[in-house]
Amino acid sequence: MECLQFEELINDYLDCGLARPVRRDFCEHLLACRPCHQLFNDVREVLDACHVIKESHVRESTVFADVQQRILSATSAGEMLSCRTLDALISDYFEGNIESTYETIFNEHFAICEGCNRLVEGVRESLEEPEAVEVPEELYGRIFAATMGARRTA
Repeated sequence: MECLQFEELINDYLDCGLARPVRRDFCEHLLACRPCHQLFNDVREVLDACHVIKESHVRESTVFADVQQRILSATSAGEMLSCRTLDALISDYFEGNIESTYETIFNEHFAICEGCNRLVEGVRESLEEPEAVEVPEELYGRIFAATMGARRTA
């Protein structure tokens, strides 16, 4: 087995995806070629480190989610969401970039906070109203002339 072929098969070997004869050739090359053996060990160490990092991130996100859920469960909407926070996140709310749990908290806050309710309704109305823009008649002629002039010079 050539070194280049060995390099291409490292991942398949580590995933136990090599057929028996190829696996045998791979192992023979691994034992016989010192640079490939070092490369194999380096790849395995990196994969092991990635696995450890992934596991720690999963544990951290699980802990964070548990703490977050306990806070949400123990706090009322009025306490959980300040008017200043709502104001900072209102564009995310209207763009649909808020998780469903937080959307519920937003809606509960709107129900108990008259000021924020007026703000949200005002934003909602402004988004629903089509904005009418009057276009001067001469604009069409100027655009046409500029476009045709650009076409002739090109």
